Amino acid sequence: GFRLLCDFGENRKGMLEKIRPDGIFVSHAHPDHGWGLWEGTELPVYASAVTHELLRQLPLLNRVVLAPGEPVTIGPFRLTPFPVIHSIRCPCVAARIELDGFTLVYSADIVAFDDPETALSGADFYIGDGSTLTGKLVRRHESGVLIGHTTVRAQLGWLARHGIVRAVFSHFGKGPIEMGEEALREALGELAAANPPGCAVTAAYDGLEMEIGP
Repeated sequence: GFRLLCDFGENRKGMLEKIRPDGIFVSHAHPDHGWGLWEGTELPVYASAVTHELLRQLPLLNRVVLAPGEPVTIGPFRLTPFPVIHSIRCPCVAARIELDGFTLVYSADIVAFDDPETALSGADFYIGDGSTLTGKLVRRHESGVLIGHTTVRAQLGWLARHGIVRAVFSHFGKGPIEMGEEALREALGELAAANPPGCAVTAAYDGLEMEIGP
């Protein structure tokens, strides 16, 4: 009975009334993750201090600041934010969401977790970054810090190490999209099978509905 919206990009602006969330989590301030909120809202918006600062011009009337590793209660959920490597200008956090003994980790854009052991251990379900299946989208900033998007293959390796056997990948980049849905599903299955014990992987699409839980 509680609807938590995770990220809301500029191409969805104007759709809050249709989605009707009860709370909103924003992983970082890039346009495709937070700029849908330019329409404004009175709903609680949960984000890191730096994300709220970067989105300070948005008319958000109920801002809740998340501290790294500090859990907060959002309706029936317990959400703990974990910093991830992705961008210098728009630092990103993943969300570990717990309810009745079931744990889901939502990772938006990511190169790596700062603390993968704490973020992923004991999780049941993972929602990850599908920007690239195997191609390189990570580069080194002039400061020496890595930025960009890691591969689905690398993320499936993380899941195998932590015993997470169910996952959805979203946020697909040009390459995965141009493969077509059937080829993409097959490629995801092959990548999952190559990381024992394997993982039941779903390719997200607009309108996808899933029932998940213990």
